[in-house]
Amino acid sequence: MFDDFLDEDELVEDGGEGSCAPAEPSLPPPNANTEMLGHAGIEKQFLDLFNEGKLPHAMIFAGPMGVGKATMAFRLARFLLKHGQNDDQGGLFGDAPPAPTSLDVSSDDAVAHRVASGGHPDLRYYERPTMPTGLKKTVFDVDTVRKIAPFLRMSSSEGGWRVVIADEADLMNKEAQNAILKILEEPPPQSLLILVCDRLGAMIPTIRSRCRTFLFQALDPETMSSLLKRAAPHASSGEIKTLTELADGSIGRALELHEEESVKTLNTILAFLSEWPNWRWSGIHILADNLSRKDAARAYAGFTHIMEWVAQSFARAKAVNDQNLSEALQTPELTALKDHYSLGQWIEICEKLNAHFTAVERSNLDERQGVIGAFAIFGGQSI
Repeated sequence: MFDDFLDEDELVEDGGEGSCAPAEPSLPPPNANTEMLGHAGIEKQFLDLFNEGKLPHAMIFAGPMGVGKATMAFRLARFLLKHGQNDDQGGLFGDAPPAPTSLDVSSDDAVAHRVASGGHPDLRYYERPTMPTGLKKTVFDVDTVRKIAPFLRMSSSEGGWRVVIADEADLMNKEAQNAILKILEEPPPQSLLILVCDRLGAMIPTIRSRCRTFLFQALDPETMSSLLKRAAPHASSGEIKTLTELADGSIGRALELHEEESVKTLNTILAFLSEWPNWRWSGIHILADNLSRKDAARAYAGFTHIMEWVAQSFARAKAVNDQNLSEALQTPELTALKDHYSLGQWIEICEKLNAHFTAVERSNLDERQGVIGAFAIFGGQSI
């Protein structure tokens, strides 16, 4: 959306049309993605539990947004629906079949096709409902949760497991969480409820105590790079490296940043920050005008993420003597900005930025104020 923010004449003339890059291919959605990179340790735990006949009736998949929790949930569901039927039957001559060593189910398999289409009779997926306006509700409500218990108590259509995946479970309100708790108190046999959440602390303790929790970690840079090359084959190696650094181990966030053309936005922001302490406010105001347009919501989201990422990167660098600092932040101008503040001040800047962007969002303030205020915080106002 932003080709050159450094030339104010071009900024004024930029109407935003035709400047977006063509849409790139993305990774398949979780229900259709039969491949899994990362989280091999968690997958092994599932296999061990399955092979030992100790798979729990309820699990919580918790961890950062966009690291593959929902993809793993569908991967496990696909495996159970494929291999979890007639567990008491032996092989051709009565001997037990060999224990599976992977959760892999081929994308050509009939089970995979039905899971991808949402048509498997023994699998249900729930998330926050969508309102008539097309926007999602702010909470995962109790009416949605009440659909889960009747489904799990039904007999399996194919003689095996029945699986429910509840995504965004940390957004369940109190009434919805109490309804989940009733399901967990009397779990039906050979059923599995998977609660996927970004914020484990949002789940009430009684739910956590009745579920087996699996903690997903951020993806390593090598896995991130591999996934980005698949999802965005036209991205340059430099773009992939920058997206990997910006996303902090979240492939979902990396793809959002790629769609928001955040590498261009990063270069724009760094150019302005490099002018510290003499902010070119005329250019910043033009940037703010562009980012506050109705068609720039995604670009503004990229801006907020990048500003917080820069501040957090500088705070970490101050704490560990500049180790692992992104190359993009190692210019003399940015080094001068980083060194001007102490570690404590950078931590305060991070907190102020987060509070500032949250206030703009929750109060429905003009994004223009979000942009101008962020630069003011970097400039040391009220620190």
